[in-house]
Amino acid sequence: MTITAHHISYWIGQQPILHKLSFTIGPGEVTVVLGQNGAGKSSFLKILSGEQKPTIGQVMLDNHDLHKTPLPQLATMRAVLSQQYAMGLAFSCAEIVMMGRYPHYRSHPSADDHRIVMESMEEMQVQHLVQRPYQALSGGEQQRVQMARVLAQLRDPVSRMPGSTRKLLLLDEPTSSMDVLYQQLCLSKARALSRQGYTVVVILHDLNLAAQFADTILLLKRGCLIKSGKAREVLKPSSIAEAYGMEVEVLEPENYDFPVLVPASHAIQPALIRS
Repeated sequence: MTITAHHISYWIGQQPILHKLSFTIGPGEVTVVLGQNGAGKSSFLKILSGEQKPTIGQVMLDNHDLHKTPLPQLATMRAVLSQQYAMGLAFSCAEIVMMGRYPHYRSHPSADDHRIVMESMEEMQVQHLVQRPYQALSGGEQQRVQMARVLAQLRDPVSRMPGSTRKLLLLDEPTSSMDVLYQQLCLSKARALSRQGYTVVVILHDLNLAAQFADTILLLKRGCLIKSGKAREVLKPSSIAEAYGMEVEVLEPENYDFPVLVPASHAIQPALIRS
């Protein structure tokens, strides 16, 4: 599916959050949204998910108004991983992942639903946590369980041919609590789904993860889209300086097919370093 927006703006009260954003996000790619804290990234994702409406403008999902799509229908083709989840009840990890299947059954989960839950947990390497209380997990484990939930939500009982699916996967800082191994697992899975025809949008803070996994990057600053394009087109010292206010060097290691960004040596100020 293709997401298209023309000049959307979003306000909370009198506070502008997003300003006249225009973009197209298509299937078959990982689109990464970058920007400083407060740039409007999470609000951007909430609008794409249908959770919030833009104050001005429309978001179109395959030429249909996203915010007029019935929620039950939307829930079967779009899944969202948010930054935080407050769980007041003692759910097991399997129950959390099964929540992703709620849009697909009426009263009781089927054998296919149970199978999909276990397959999704295995993909995120949390199958050993099936009966563990979700609240007892570490932050990284919780993120992996939630990632398994969104995988379960979008999975069809019958496999489809690559490129034939209409699914939207939205991930808001999915790797923030994960160690290096599981960061790679999570984003590799997101990229694999994009190659199957999913439309994948990921908010990241780590510029090097963006360089490694993004096909397309949207770079935000104070609610404005200041640069968009292929990863190498956006991840340039001038763009990073404009968005983040810091200088970087972009390296091209011989054995890598993506650039590596490091702070410019003269940009690291001793006064900012704390022991």
